[in-house]
Amino acid sequence: MNLKWFVSTRIKSQLAGFFAFILLSACQPTPDSEAVLMQQAQTDAGAAMTLARQRLASAEYDAALHWMRQAAHLGDSQALQHALQLQQRQQGRLATAQWLQQQLDSNTMAVSAVSAAQRAELGLWQGNNASSAGYQHPQGCQLTLQPVASQQAGVDTWQQLLQQWQNDAQLSQLAVCFLPLHTINSTSLQCSEDSNSLLQCRYQALEQLVANGDFSQLVVVAGRGKASYNNGILQLPDNASLALLRHEFMHILGFIDEYQLPEATAQQLCRSGKFYPNIIVTESANADVSAYLQQWQLGAEDITLTAVESCKHTPLQAYRMVAESNLMRSFELQMPPLYFQLAQQILKQPQELMPVQYYFAYLARQQQNWQRWQHYMQQASELGYSEAQQALAP
Repeated sequence: MNLKWFVSTRIKSQLAGFFAFILLSACQPTPDSEAVLMQQAQTDAGAAMTLARQRLASAEYDAALHWMRQAAHLGDSQALQHALQLQQRQQGRLATAQWLQQQLDSNTMAVSAVSAAQRAELGLWQGNNASSAGYQHPQGCQLTLQPVASQQAGVDTWQQLLQQWQNDAQLSQLAVCFLPLHTINSTSLQCSEDSNSLLQCRYQALEQLVANGDFSQLVVVAGRGKASYNNGILQLPDNASLALLRHEFMHILGFIDEYQLPEATAQQLCRSGKFYPNIIVTESANADVSAYLQQWQLGAEDITLTAVESCKHTPLQAYRMVAESNLMRSFELQMPPLYFQLAQQILKQPQELMPVQYYFAYLARQQQNWQRWQHYMQQASELGYSEAQQALAP
């Protein structure tokens, strides 16, 4: 089943019931009665909700939201619930959370008017939040990741993913550890919610977490959009599947996509003689194969060169190492035994993988915050990352 379709359908069905209920008593007022009602709505929550129902009936959603909020400010708790639902439908969860936080900060609305569950749904956490347990691999931690979520949907998804990871025949064998989940207010992380675009968040909000953390990679499960891995940050939408997590995790290990890369990405990654765990880029099928086999300690019989479209935007040809389509072509597909073998091999040298601290050092340098740069670079150096060690060398 398509998870995105299921969630969308579920939300729409819930809202349909809500709108059917709220429209029951709606009717079209006369101009005079309209003016009287609007005057009454300044002090009467019932009058404000009557106006809200009328606006809903005529599909004036912004106006309906205005009168629902007015009723909420006058003490109607049900009106507040309706307003939060309508705003999420119209503007998304982040905009709704930002509006609600403004009301709470300005004391326009009492904290008691919003339940803990409603705050969690929008990502407005209070005090110390109950966090899901982490996961320590029985064979130790060759790679440690810090999961982060900003709304209840992300918390729930991560708990499922962590359990599924431990139950997966291949992933459970990788010496990978996950720290307990860290929650952060959605209004601080500000993750995008466009399902058709690359998911983006305000990663600077995680500076203190990275500065104090004992890990090398972040897993952010928040917002909606296309997943990605860059600069030590694995970004997942908060309705992600294990297959999507697995695909993006392979990017941490250096595997690249086996479908046509965007032109800018292809120009960066596709260079003659360059090879990745699953791909070699070359001008001819047999060139550079021996170097690849030597690096990964493989024999010619272990691989089956198969042309792929990864570098189609360049004059070069990319070849994957296996014949079958796999998770690097489409994330729902299986991981070939060779890729699993290579993943295990790569994890034996985790110092070769760029840690997120190195990226945050770059951000600090952009801000000319040299003390913070030194701190992050020192963290990356202690993880064994050679480029950080070189940057700190006298």
